[in-house]
Amino acid sequence: MCQNYSTMSKTIVNIIDKSNPMPAYLFTKEYYEEGDTLLFISTEEESDCIQLLAKQLEVDETLVKSIIVKRHEDKMLYEYICRTIKSELDPDTHYYLNLAGGNRYMTLSVQHVFEEFDTLFFYTQTRENLIVKTIFDHSIYDDDDEVYPIKHRMTLKEYFSLYGLESDVDKSRQQVRETAFSQHLFTMFSQSLFGQGDYQVMDILREKYRNWKFLIISEVENPHKEFMTPIPNLSKFLNYIGFVPERKGSLQGHEIEYLTGGWFEEYVYALIKGVLQPDDIAMGVHISNGIIKHNNELDVCFMKANKLFVIECKTGVTSESLYNEIVYKVCALKEVLLGTSNSYIFSLKKDHKGNWKKTAKYMGITFCDWLNLTKPENLKLILNEMNKIAKEK
Repeated sequence: MCQNYSTMSKTIVNIIDKSNPMPAYLFTKEYYEEGDTLLFISTEEESDCIQLLAKQLEVDETLVKSIIVKRHEDKMLYEYICRTIKSELDPDTHYYLNLAGGNRYMTLSVQHVFEEFDTLFFYTQTRENLIVKTIFDHSIYDDDDEVYPIKHRMTLKEYFSLYGLESDVDKSRQQVRETAFSQHLFTMFSQSLFGQGDYQVMDILREKYRNWKFLIISEVENPHKEFMTPIPNLSKFLNYIGFVPERKGSLQGHEIEYLTGGWFEEYVYALIKGVLQPDDIAMGVHISNGIIKHNNELDVCFMKANKLFVIECKTGVTSESLYNEIVYKVCALKEVLLGTSNSYIFSLKKDHKGNWKKTAKYMGITFCDWLNLTKPENLKLILNEMNKIAKEK
């Protein structure tokens, strides 16, 4: 008698992969329906992330089951793995099995056991954002594989939580000025419309006052306190760029941050949001693995088709040593993110010889310099490449 799988409850099965929980997460998001149960198969070493994954999926814990495969005489033996799994399965249960996860040895064992049960086999390809439904039989010429696009789209918070990262994405930095003003400053920078005195004002603001909560303009132009570094042309600079402070005669902390580089982050943020239309995007997000409390800040980060993109924004880079520091910072962030991010450095530095691009590429980072950002045809190539990585046109 033919069973109607569309109306009967099922058990969704995933093999736990601690380093890459996304296939299990997305597969469950796609196929879980009310009344279903979840079954996780894991080695003892990987089992500690089952609870985290179940919590992230927001499924009643009474509906979550697990099969933990322990080592037999300190070895992972194929027959022992098969016997352990088979003893826990129910011949009257309908299984949806995702074969993406775990090592190959575990996957082969799981596939072999479930072939004896009422099972539909799937493979979640996160890189292509697809799920392949497969039938294991003796025919390889009937083209009976079915391919389904993954519909679920993850948020930044969802992504960070899945990988066990703490973040303040809910409190991420908001735009200080309208996009048009950031575009105005981009034009001034990219067309070299600043003089030496203008750069000096920005340098002092960045080095001496970046973390101040507020600044009285008249006091910093003619300071009477020894610890204050004078900026005599501050008012002149603000008038030149057309920046009107929120409170007359003073600069608030977020305005200082904006003038010393935050504007470029806002420019990149607006560019990505407008052209790529990501599923989620934020500025100034701090992340931590919960163990080592580092100040890991993501200037601009966004999700598109379940891929994470991170952009470090620097208006200018004055030396090779400073550039190397930036590259190492981005590499460190990739490590915190378990290497799952697509990392970029956007800068108005002119990399005429292409040496800095080569250094970044060697470290798995894409460096976009002045030429990439100011030439429409070059910028289009960069953005199109991002779309290709996301597997969305």
